[in-house]
Amino acid sequence: MKSLRLRLSLFFALVAILVWLVTCAIAYFQARHKLDELFDTQQVLFAKSLAYTNLSALFQSGSFSLPETEYLITEGDTGEEDDEALAFAIFSSDGRMLINDGDKGRFIPFSASIQGFAERYLADEDGDDLWRFFYLTASDGSDRIVVGQELEFRQEMALDIIAGMLLPWLITLPLLLIAIVWLIGRELSSLRTVAHELPDREPGDATPIAADRVPSEVQPLVHALNKLFHHMSDALTHERQFTANASHELRTPLSALRVQAEVAQMADDETTRIHALDQFIISIDRTTRLVEQLLALSRLDSLKDIQEVTPVNWSAIVDAVYAKTRPLADERQITLRFEVVSTPPEMNGNTVLLTLLLRNLIDNAIHYIHNGGEVTVYLLQQEIRVVDNGPGVAPEYINRLQERFFRPPGQRQTGSGLGLSIAKRIAELHGFGFHVANRPEGGFSVAISFPSPFKSA
Repeated sequence: MKSLRLRLSLFFALVAILVWLVTCAIAYFQARHKLDELFDTQQVLFAKSLAYTNLSALFQSGSFSLPETEYLITEGDTGEEDDEALAFAIFSSDGRMLINDGDKGRFIPFSASIQGFAERYLADEDGDDLWRFFYLTASDGSDRIVVGQELEFRQEMALDIIAGMLLPWLITLPLLLIAIVWLIGRELSSLRTVAHELPDREPGDATPIAADRVPSEVQPLVHALNKLFHHMSDALTHERQFTANASHELRTPLSALRVQAEVAQMADDETTRIHALDQFIISIDRTTRLVEQLLALSRLDSLKDIQEVTPVNWSAIVDAVYAKTRPLADERQITLRFEVVSTPPEMNGNTVLLTLLLRNLIDNAIHYIHNGGEVTVYLLQQEIRVVDNGPGVAPEYINRLQERFFRPPGQRQTGSGLGLSIAKRIAELHGFGFHVANRPEGGFSVAISFPSPFKSA
């Protein structure tokens, strides 16, 4: 039952049959009600006619029965008459039957107390025919007139009327069900067309499915698929770009490692070998750092939103980063400073990612300023800023610093060109602003601005 077409067809078929049955039931009860009104009126009128008719001449000879219609009308059209459809009897006040219609009227039960309608069984040999009787006392009070009709006759007539009206609907019901199945299949054909197109799509194909070819109820699904195709295409593009850049960036340090290893292997004196091994270790550290940056960037690209958020303590983050970067700063005689100008309001974020963001900014500043320089972290109400007193960056390259693997020409310091890209991506995930610029007094500045109100995950 996974087929939508089959389920819809069965559902509409059951609904159509159920509606037809309910319609039959309603029509039957309505027809029966109208027939009861008609026949009750007929019984009352017949009884009133008998009550105001001078029957004394008929009763002088004693009790008698009327002849059946077929003996009274031997020629001509008698219509659709049914002598058993209606019966009557007239009783004396003491219960003696004076006259009857000649058939069922002979078995009409007498009652001196009933006035109006009552449903009673006919007093014949079977005694199982339920009739509806109307009891009326004659105008002179001497006779009791009873007019009755079999209830089964009314039921059969109501069923005949309903059958005559609803039989054409019953005949056309299969045609209706066939039409329903055909229409459902026709309306679902657009979905089948879309389904046939999907297996032929190439990976990374972001061409949208034409939403105007499907019903409006399915268009949200098509729009969601188109959005998914776009995200998948972007992901594949980023993956290819990342793979290409990673292979390019790793080729150089790996080549350097091989060269240092060969130098150490071919060195004739201890000093040369020790120097080569020292350079080998430095190259390993650089390669390790590059791999860490590449893995971090790959993880950040796969994130759509930050996770594991907690209240941010910027002072604790700065202290943690300070402890990790202090050895490198001391090695290059660089002064690290941290100044709290004002305290930002409370905000939520991922402490691990924010620590990585600040470490990349400080590492970047330490690497690209001269020995004996100064790096300062300012904590303000609306931003955190990392500044240095280095040479800055040529104006034409400022806007490209945030590009992945980009390093301004003429740099003597080694690096991957990923530090600022990673920092910017973390800032974007948190909804922070990211701005780089040269300082008017000399040096370089990176500002991480907090939105107002702060983004809270």
